[in-house]
Amino acid sequence: MLWLAVGSLIIFFLILILVQGKKIQLADISFSRKVIAQRQDGLTRMFLFFTKLGKALPTIFLCLLLVLFTRTRETVALNVGITIMLTTGLTYIIKRIFKRERPRENRLVEEQDHSFPSGHASTAAAFYMGLFLNGYLYAGEFWWLVIPALIISFLIGFSRVYLGIHYFTDILGGWFLGLAIVFLVPLLMN
Repeated sequence: MLWLAVGSLIIFFLILILVQGKKIQLADISFSRKVIAQRQDGLTRMFLFFTKLGKALPTIFLCLLLVLFTRTRETVALNVGITIMLTTGLTYIIKRIFKRERPRENRLVEEQDHSFPSGHASTAAAFYMGLFLNGYLYAGEFWWLVIPALIISFLIGFSRVYLGIHYFTDILGGWFLGLAIVFLVPLLMN
């Protein structure tokens, strides 16, 4: 798992370098415009649901549910909780250091914070992939959660591009930051 954590961090830093060097900005804008051009009422409702699912309160509620079950309380809930806290804290710090501006056009919702990395994407990766990995490692179950975890993480992150408040590299950066912490926490906790 160490190589997965290191690999995810390397990819995160490569994305960060591209974003800071503004080498990817035109491709980001072009991709966003293509996604936004596909907007439809049904898709908009779906992506609004997934963006709301990625907010703090639903994530905290889902983490608290893990505490209710004795099978997940001391291992899965603890590791996922630590993963969420580390991911949220690092995302907050990185946003303040690099201060990437959000897209300005075609927003369907408003956000005030900086853009890179996406907090929704990093937290979604941290929670859903953390739930899968820790459930698999410590409860011997949850192997079947890998596909739903990937899909939900993707939809939460991608909703931010669709809604016009993130670039795709913000999402990629968030996913890989979250994944790095997901793979790192079980190593640190053992």
